[in-house]
Amino acid sequence: MNPLSNAWRHTVSTAFDDLWHIGAPRRLPGYVHWPLIALTGASVGALIVLLAALFSGNLLRMGWWSPNFLWSMLTGSIIMGLLQGSFIALGWLIPSERLRQWRDGVGRSRWLVYIGLPALCSLLGLILLDVLMRSVAMGSLARPRWPNFGLVITFLICGTLLAGLSWWRLRAQLQAHKVRQQMTEAQLRLLQAQIEPHFLFNTLANVQGLIDYEPALAKRMLDAFTDYLRASLLQMRAEDVSLGEELDLVQSYLTVMQCRMGQRLRWQLDIPAELRTARIPPLLLQPLIENAIHHGLEPQIDGGQLCLRARMDGSGLCIEIDDDGIGLAAAQQRQRRGSGVALQNIRERLRATYGPEASLQLQASTDGHGTHVRLNLPRLHPQTAPAI
Repeated sequence: MNPLSNAWRHTVSTAFDDLWHIGAPRRLPGYVHWPLIALTGASVGALIVLLAALFSGNLLRMGWWSPNFLWSMLTGSIIMGLLQGSFIALGWLIPSERLRQWRDGVGRSRWLVYIGLPALCSLLGLILLDVLMRSVAMGSLARPRWPNFGLVITFLICGTLLAGLSWWRLRAQLQAHKVRQQMTEAQLRLLQAQIEPHFLFNTLANVQGLIDYEPALAKRMLDAFTDYLRASLLQMRAEDVSLGEELDLVQSYLTVMQCRMGQRLRWQLDIPAELRTARIPPLLLQPLIENAIHHGLEPQIDGGQLCLRARMDGSGLCIEIDDDGIGLAAAQQRQRRGSGVALQNIRERLRATYGPEASLQLQASTDGHGTHVRLNLPRLHPQTAPAI
């Protein structure tokens, strides 16, 4: 298929999803959204006229339905514009946590939003259009009036169609949300499967080798390894974890690795206490720590130091990992085939959880010796909900 055609389809699909994106910033500029809003409303209005002609047996009598065709399309566009204005206003007035619950399909209020709001906007749109048409005919501003029986029937049809459309979008995006969650869970299991085997076997082999000669060190290593396994198994069942829980997992992993490497591994965690309650996707930091040790510090005879820091970055979270290992360029030259899978999995999980706002960057340290990893999360609580 033509790349331009694919890009156009993606743009239209993204803009149409944004029409139901309550309280969140639009991903495309207004000159893309507003024509689509008018087109969607006009299409609903045209469908109303055609359905009325079909059910009354007048579909082939163009003179019966054509006089009301443009009027109905204009009505639909006005109603759709009012609905979009209502969605934008809700984003300003309603707390973000309640909006998240609506996007997740939690609570009865979502029925009022996705069914009651389109019906109300339909009624207001009909009254507004009636005032506009009478004002043009009279040459002065007409007073609003309650719609007559015909307008009430039209209002019911408009409200039903728009409610059906909004409910269809809600159900489709909730289903997409479930699919994204399943993909994220599958990626997490794959990542865990890639982490565990060699780490498990190497650790048990080290414990076996130490148990006769250094039983105290073997016990310390086994205790840390048990803590690591317990924490990682619990995280596999969680949608998100606190930063403190992830740090406990990292600390257990570092303790195991320090038992294996001795003084060749030195590490420091610099995490403010107030950030330990921030929520992040599970198993986000341990693969980055493992990557820094295996590809940066272990190849050096003297090992090296690893430092993990976290800080607020606007309304989000910035996590940085620095090592003084062999450096990014040298590590990339000696990487085994498939060694970048863990980083790719993390990037895909970030994209599924936060969208394009999150980022994972690896770059050479400023002194040219070592690697700097920067992880930017746009908010302190993950949100894998669909954009409605």
